[in-house]
Amino acid sequence: MKGKGQPEMQPASGADGELTPSELAAYNAAFKAVRTDFRDLEKIQEQLNRLGRIRWERPDSNLRSFAAVTTPDGARWNAYGLMLKLSKSEVLLCRQMEGTGWAIIQRFQPDSLYAQAHGSAEILLGGSSAREVATEYIAQVEHTLRFMASNLVAKAQKIAWEQFRENNPARVVQALSERCSQVMSNTEGMAQTQSVDDANRRTRGIRV
Repeated sequence: MKGKGQPEMQPASGADGELTPSELAAYNAAFKAVRTDFRDLEKIQEQLNRLGRIRWERPDSNLRSFAAVTTPDGARWNAYGLMLKLSKSEVLLCRQMEGTGWAIIQRFQPDSLYAQAHGSAEILLGGSSAREVATEYIAQVEHTLRFMASNLVAKAQKIAWEQFRENNPARVVQALSERCSQVMSNTEGMAQTQSVDDANRRTRGIRV
């Protein structure tokens, strides 16, 4: 809509509000600078949403393995679930072949720099049941994603204020923040369904 003497307002992609043409130009430029990070955030959140729909309370005996993993300490594990698929690695829910312990293990592509320096697999956390380690891992990834979103908005804010100071950068940053919030809109609802220590959710993150 266009009021008397006012510029026409236009919707900002992914945000709730509308911006003036100059604000929208600043919004698009700032988003372009963080687009790769935003896409990574989206991809991980989509996978986290999938994990949030799994009934982790089912007995461990109902799970079926599909792959084997060996960690740098020589321990052998069976993989029972794919938690996250990342660009250079995958995160697996695993159980000891010779034991009863469960773990979340990140397995790296052999040609990745991390694998060449540290080995092809790393234990991220462990526990006594699939449900315990899965819900703990989900909570920690949620925590990490909130930091990722915060850093993304901070990067966009710097661009908006440095390059588009005359284009109402506060409104531009608010619209970008809304876009990130919409991607993560399911996080809080999922967190309420997971049985995991609240202190861990507030203070711990994990590499993704």
